[in-house]
Amino acid sequence: MSTEVRNWDVVAKALEAAGNTSSEMYIRAAALAQGKLDPMPTSSPEAPYSISAVAG
Repeated sequence: MSTEVRNWDVVAKALEAAGNTSSEMYIRAAALAQGKLDPMPTSSPEAPYSISAVAG
């Protein structure tokens, strides 16, 4: 499991614990934590699993 996938897993679990499973952030975090494609992809096709392409 990559660091990024682990980070998304932490986010998903924290949102689950808070009862916030209907938010777009949870939907995104849960999908990425499971290694699925980003359900809210960026405009960068080079980063289908990540939002990191927009950070720089």
